[in-house]
Amino acid sequence: MILTASVLLAFTSRVYASELKRSDEAAKPDFSLQDMDGKTVPLRAFKGRTVLVHFFATWCEPCREELPALARFLDRSAPGVSVVAIAVADADQRVKQFFERTPVNFPVLLDRDRAVAKSWKVSTLPSTYVLDARMKPLLVVDADFQWDTVDMDPGTGNVIKSKTGAANTSSDSLNLKQADKDHESR
Repeated sequence: MILTASVLLAFTSRVYASELKRSDEAAKPDFSLQDMDGKTVPLRAFKGRTVLVHFFATWCEPCREELPALARFLDRSAPGVSVVAIAVADADQRVKQFFERTPVNFPVLLDRDRAVAKSWKVSTLPSTYVLDARMKPLLVVDADFQWDTVDMDPGTGNVIKSKTGAANTSSDSLNLKQADKDHESR
């Protein structure tokens, strides 16, 4: 029993220790997916904005808990920030029912055959990429993340620790504008 509790504690600690890590990856493949109403939404529609691309599934417990936190993060964010959620290999009806009970303020797209998740090399759900205005990855987290612990400063574009908790980031302040400049110089 003690071993089981230790393993559970280690797993829980690892999950809550997830970090927003800087990404040196090249631009991810563009895509167009249908939303829950059947409208096709291309990723390029978000070009010129900072966009969080969030991969999830309704059967994934951490994913279900993270989606409302992403909505609250978006509410607190600068006007140039967007969130796009991508349901991976999930039944359309199940996704619709979930969001009827848990509405969000961002588009939810359907990756029915996992083609986008595969092309982006997503191996863990949930996974989130923060893309710059040119659609290049700046930050990535390959697990659930406590979005209520960070805010985006509307004046500077910094991801900063919230007063309500400690952010699990690779630095206290991840300046997205500076990261954009760093990517431009490469």
